[in-house]
Order: sequence, then C-alpha cells, then structure tokens
Amino acid sequence: MRTGSPHTTRRWLRTKWLARATDYSLGEIEDFGEDRGAMELAFAVRFLDAASDRDSRAQPLLERLGERIPADGVMAVTGGIEGEAMRPLDFAPYPDRPARELFSAEVLRADLERLADGQREDGGWEVDFRSYSPAGAFEWRGHATVRAVTILKRDGLL
Repeated sequence: MRTGSPHTTRRWLRTKWLARATDYSLGEIEDFGEDRGAMELAFAVRFLDAASDRDSRAQPLLERLGERIPADGVMAVTGGIEGEAMRPLDFAPYPDRPARELFSAEVLRADLERLADGQREDGGWEVDFRSYSPAGAFEWRGHATVRAVTILKRDGLL
C-alpha cells in the first residue's frame, strides 16, 4: 500500500478500485450473451455510456450492444408485469451522451413525450413494475418522480 497523507491514500485506493471494477465490468460486457434480458442490457448500456469518457473500450461495446435494441427502443422485461418494459430513456436518459446516439430523434422525442405525459394529478410519476408492498410502491414513486423531473429538465422540457 502507498504511504502518504490519508487523503492521498484514499484517492489512490479509490482510483485503483475504480480501474479494477471498470476492467471487470468491461470484461463481463464483452462476453454479454444473447440470453441477457432487457434490464441487464439497459444497465450495461448505461455503464458503457458513463465509461465512454474514460475508457476507449466502452464506445465499441456500446455500439455492439445498441444493435440488440429494437428500433423503437422498447424491450419487454422477461418475468415482469404486463406492459413492463425498458424504454429508450431507460437505456439513454441524458442528452449529449453517446447512448442517445443509439436512437433516432423521433424515438427519443416520443419517449420524452410519454414520460412527460406520465405525470399524475398530484405532480408525481408511477413506476411500471410491481412493488413488494404499498410502502415500497410509495418509495419507488418518489424515485420515479425525481428521475422523470431530472430527465425532462436536462432535456430542456422543464
């Protein structure tokens, strides 16, 4: 282990940990099988989108995984409730990021409209998956609301 100030040591450990975690994740994604479901694909795409700024291996993998996403960007969640799906904004929530290039402007516009139209009378958004309890559904509703507002704001729609 390195010696030095606690701040320097923490930064070194954080950097080393991140490099190892990134290498591991990229390796797993390189071997990403056809049997992986919509949720795994969406989170792999999101990881690659974030890693593309720091690792040259991420962009080609992002493009490769993007080929698995249907043109409309909607993939049903295996084992989910009826209508549960990963949608374009689940794969690529933020503008000016590489993952957004996986979708046409029309597909993104339609999904942004769908998201905006999902706002309920009380100002919040619902989730499209079953929660384990009414309290859990309430908690996830808060998460869905913050997520929707963040995406719509970053896209200049709020």
